Amino acid sequence: MSDFKPFSKLVHQRYTQMASGELFVIAGNPDDLYAKYLSSFSEGSNPVFKERTEHDCSCCKNFIRNLGNVVAIVDGKPQSIWDVKGAESPYKEVAAALNDFVVSQPIEGLFRSSERSYGAENTKQLLPGGAVHTWNHFHGAVATRHYTKDAGKVRGDYASSVHVFQRGLEELAPDALQTVQELINQKVLYRGEEHLPAIRTFQLSQKAYKKLKTSQERDAFVWEHASSPASRFRNTAIGTLIQDLSEGVDLEAAVRSFEAKVAPTNYKRPTALITQSMVKDAMKTINELGLETALERRFAKLSDVSVNNVLWVDNSVQGLMHGGVESLLMTAAVGKAPKEARAEDISIDDFMTKVLPTVSGIELLVKGAHTNNFVSLTAPVHADSGKLFKWGNDFGWSYAGNITDSIKEKVKQAGGNVTNAKLRVSLAWFNHDDLDIFVIEPNGNTICYHNKDGKLDVDMNLGWGKTRTPVENVSWKVVRDGVYGVAVNQFSQRETSDVGCVIEVESNGSLTQLSYAPALRGMVHMAKLTVQNGVVVNIQPAKGVTGGGISKEKWGVKTETFVKVNTLMHSPNHWDTNVVGNKHHIFILDGCKNDEQTRGIYNEFLNSGLEKHRKVFEILGDKTKCPAAEEQLSGLGFSSTRGDTVTVRVKGDKLQKTLNIKF
Repeated sequence: MSDFKPFSKLVHQRYTQMASGELFVIAGNPDDLYAKYLSSFSEGSNPVFKERTEHDCSCCKNFIRNLGNVVAIVDGKPQSIWDVKGAESPYKEVAAALNDFVVSQPIEGLFRSSERSYGAENTKQLLPGGAVHTWNHFHGAVATRHYTKDAGKVRGDYASSVHVFQRGLEELAPDALQTVQELINQKVLYRGEEHLPAIRTFQLSQKAYKKLKTSQERDAFVWEHASSPASRFRNTAIGTLIQDLSEGVDLEAAVRSFEAKVAPTNYKRPTALITQSMVKDAMKTINELGLETALERRFAKLSDVSVNNVLWVDNSVQGLMHGGVESLLMTAAVGKAPKEARAEDISIDDFMTKVLPTVSGIELLVKGAHTNNFVSLTAPVHADSGKLFKWGNDFGWSYAGNITDSIKEKVKQAGGNVTNAKLRVSLAWFNHDDLDIFVIEPNGNTICYHNKDGKLDVDMNLGWGKTRTPVENVSWKVVRDGVYGVAVNQFSQRETSDVGCVIEVESNGSLTQLSYAPALRGMVHMAKLTVQNGVVVNIQPAKGVTGGGISKEKWGVKTETFVKVNTLMHSPNHWDTNVVGNKHHIFILDGCKNDEQTRGIYNEFLNSGLEKHRKVFEILGDKTKCPAAEEQLSGLGFSSTRGDTVTVRVKGDKLQKTLNIKF
């Protein structure tokens, strides 16, 4: 029988060497390991001594149950205390069996102990006849780094770090990590530079983790590195941002959530959110579709437009139209009609079919309320460029303030009441700010976001500002007479571009818009509305607010005057055989010249192949505005969904009428 003492010494040396570093415990019942130890002795090598086998002792059992199941992780692989060299049989075979068993088991926890040692180097026994026998055992002292009075808590905290670390390694998408780094490099993330070291440290860990082939190797990696700074990365503010992006949360919403956690309330992000990878991805699609040249936009000219796409044109500009005079099928027959002293009401459909074919001249009364109806047609710089838009041409339009459709339509799409309201007051703005409308009723009741009173039915951009075309809406089915005060509060400023707002008032079929151009600071009073017999009879704009009956000049056109109409046409989405979205009637006015840089690309226009790049095109549209031009097609536009009324004077052979056209 070989001497046990050399074997126990080898195991002790091996354990002491491993104990200088971090140790972990394998899963499973420690008693199973002790049973494995006893069963690994070959027949005859573990003889019975009195009642038990020679190697079945309480000291060795204590050691094996508490230290025999520990492993160190070296080069990503678990190593046990049983991996000893130089042991003789039968201990050589016992050690090999225990080593194979231990390293094959998953790691369950960090090794920490509230005991100072396990086993004993030797014990002495008094034998019959007075002789003393020395028994040798497995033994080991617990290193200071592994000793703690609160072992359960330390093990639990480490296991929590392992869980967070592994979730981060598995769930945080490399693309999301790259996106956040790009935002930091572009200096659009609040104090982002402070997070770069943590991101890079985590990336190195994730790359190493992803290279491992087996689940056992990955588990060992996580347990080995769970004490590193990268282990809790997922639960940090920047880690939560990356987690949101990895789960598909919109970039804008994810960043606003991050800013709410770390940025002061008055923080203003310097620029919009768009990363280099988003641009590259969008440009790849643009190039694949051959649309790069289509991104260059300009104001449209009369010579661009086919005569087939105009509804009416004044004789003085007919020759400038694309297609020539020959293509115009204007009805010459006119009937004698008396000169009207007052305006007649007529629908746009009746005007188009019954009046327009008979007239040779049109003048339109441009009112102060039309400030936001000013519109320009846009066109591609390169006529042979690919098709960006949903319809069969690359012409577009842009209203003053760089919007594409009416406030009323936006309110309707947002679920607001526009159909059976006796009075409607709507707010629109054009960036991610959180503005709030306030309406003070004649009885002193204030309708706002915290007192909707059943009348505020649309409240947008609260939280993280999810749209750049937000609206809010207050509507009444029963209207109290008296004076109403309207104000707008800047609840949260998030941008410094596309500032200002528009108030739209609709009463008894009449629609008025009031504009406030500067960036809002706190509460801004917009107007007072006087209601008599349930109808708004007077609108008094506040200082700095334009609209209503104020006469002013815009784009070279003086409001509250009749202006000559050169051309009447539909918006390009209804040219030729196209019927896409809302129809706009556009009156091109004589001498009307847009003096603003104008968007030629809107996300609402994009063809289906480009919609996945909406975020990039939102910025691209702002970066590729049409430059100022002497020759352009600008005037007033009226959406078919808006419910506007416009006054025109028409004349023909022995014909002169003033008409109120209802859209």
